[in-house]
Amino acid sequence: MKDQRTTTRITKRAVLIGALLIIANSYWIAYVEMIWHTAHLTTVSLSVNVMFAVVMLTWLNMMVLRVYPQAALSQQDLLIIYAMLAVGSAFSGHDCIPRLMGLMPYAFRFATPENDWAALLFHHLPEWLVISNPKAVTDFFEGGVDFFTDDYLRFWIKPILSWSVVIFSLMLIFLCLTSILRRQWVAREKLAYPIIQIPLEITTQAGSIFTTRLLWVGFGIAAGIDLLNGLEFFFPILPSIPINDRVRNTISFSQKPWNALGNTSFYLHPYLIGLSFVLPLDLSFSCTFFYIVRKAQLVAGSMAGVAALPGYPFFGEQGSGALFALLAVVCWTGRKHFAHVISSVVRPDREADADEPISYRTAVIILCICLLVLMLFCLKGGMSVWGFAVFIGIYLAIIIGLARMRAELGPPIHSIGYVTPQYLMISMFGTRRLGAGNLTVLSLMNWLSGAGFRTHPLPDQLESFKLAERTGIRNRTMFIALIIASIVGIESSLILYPYTIYKTGVAAGSEQIHSGGRGAYNFLSTWLVNPRPTDWLAMSILGLTFFLNLGIMFLRARFVWCPLHPAGYVIGVAPGTTDMIWFPVAVAMVVKWLLLKHGGIRAYRKALPFFIGLVLGEAVVGCFWPMLSLILTSSVYSWW
Repeated sequence: MKDQRTTTRITKRAVLIGALLIIANSYWIAYVEMIWHTAHLTTVSLSVNVMFAVVMLTWLNMMVLRVYPQAALSQQDLLIIYAMLAVGSAFSGHDCIPRLMGLMPYAFRFATPENDWAALLFHHLPEWLVISNPKAVTDFFEGGVDFFTDDYLRFWIKPILSWSVVIFSLMLIFLCLTSILRRQWVAREKLAYPIIQIPLEITTQAGSIFTTRLLWVGFGIAAGIDLLNGLEFFFPILPSIPINDRVRNTISFSQKPWNALGNTSFYLHPYLIGLSFVLPLDLSFSCTFFYIVRKAQLVAGSMAGVAALPGYPFFGEQGSGALFALLAVVCWTGRKHFAHVISSVVRPDREADADEPISYRTAVIILCICLLVLMLFCLKGGMSVWGFAVFIGIYLAIIIGLARMRAELGPPIHSIGYVTPQYLMISMFGTRRLGAGNLTVLSLMNWLSGAGFRTHPLPDQLESFKLAERTGIRNRTMFIALIIASIVGIESSLILYPYTIYKTGVAAGSEQIHSGGRGAYNFLSTWLVNPRPTDWLAMSILGLTFFLNLGIMFLRARFVWCPLHPAGYVIGVAPGTTDMIWFPVAVAMVVKWLLLKHGGIRAYRKALPFFIGLVLGEAVVGCFWPMLSLILTSSVYSWW
């Protein structure tokens, strides 16, 4: 009984530490990601800011353990802090709430006679979702005022409360989906969740991994590179190692058909190389293979003269088809579990649900209530019932498929390009059939799928329950911790972000703020001015890719040697971020393959600390510079 009380007391302390770190983290993200747009800490699957905090806490805890063991945190406590920070960062991070901040006042700042937004858009925008007051809009972008004392809150309170309905409803939806999927993915299928290997290794109570020489070799390499590059930022006379230099690490061609390749980048981020080393070889190979296939499609299109075809090469439809194929197989594999969930709603089985965070009946009821609230919100904004049903159906399908990719294969970054509900609905129905009301709400919801879902809480929530299963944390304890993390992450962002923006203003480099509004209103104005019909060719490509990836899954089930996976297809064909990660993934894949081929699993385990050291080295020194930027109040060297 004494041990049980001690564990409970320390867990409460861990939750408090996690909540305080989330608030500090939101303030940090507000500057380095939203205002200065430099250190993109939360764009990778294993957020760099989270790893930095956990490493610092682990080292501090190891010292406390030697001096006063009773006060030290357990591994379970450290992992609860890790899970809370990961989920809190997903809500407040790079591609989520910062984009919403820019969405609300953007149209009224950048309306010009040339784009005619005043006549074209303003009467469609619900006044309770945007900021239209001229002074509030101007000072938002120019800064130099106090958000709380200069009476700006009265213009923001209604939009913030309105959008809070969406954010908190989605928060509960994600948690309910996590509760429904947890047993099937964690306990029955026992998916690998490769990313959690690193926090598990570094938070062990004994800290044995920090006594490994190879870890410190990797740490020294990564930390040394970031330290040298950071000093070169201030003293250009010093040399640098161009791990993220677009100019020096890029190859391009000027003659047809090879100029269709565009820029081919070769980045050497130690963090991404270390993170990619724990990936299964089939995902690493699939990402690299389908990246090459994407480039080959561009060249082939140029050679065949079809590159000018509207939408070619339909990367959004190709990625969607692969993702939906993966989701279809997941639903078929878990059909018995989902049937049990449905039956539990009608006839609850308390004994069977005893180990769940919440009962299946409660999860389904909350899920339905939140969906109803979201539907009422969208209907008030001008959306139709059928438009909402299609939108939310595609959105949930995408995020569940995304969570499955992270759970099964753990890509270092899961940017999925044009795989968004807006993109697919325009291709499916065209703009005329959707109408101005649906198009307006779709545009205003564009921030939810910004930059291809690089930042999303659902995968982090499912990984948290895998950590709970591996370390003996009660599922209900983890569930409560995640609720607290979500609330603190959302509220701290909605309070700190407007304050920070009105204090500093929005510079041209504040890309996340600009992109949140620019993407939404450019889409809406284009859809209204240039109506589009249903794109039957694009839908045919989606269907063809769907069945192609079902075939790949069939081959994987029948033949062990098949190295391809639909998750690799989704990531490989996604333009943008994949161009930056493909080379680190390929490097880690080749090294891991050679180790397994010539040294077996023993050689892999012996080399693992070196690659974990790469992750930790770049996390520590790569985050030192953004922390320094808070003191200098300016942007500094960025690891990414």
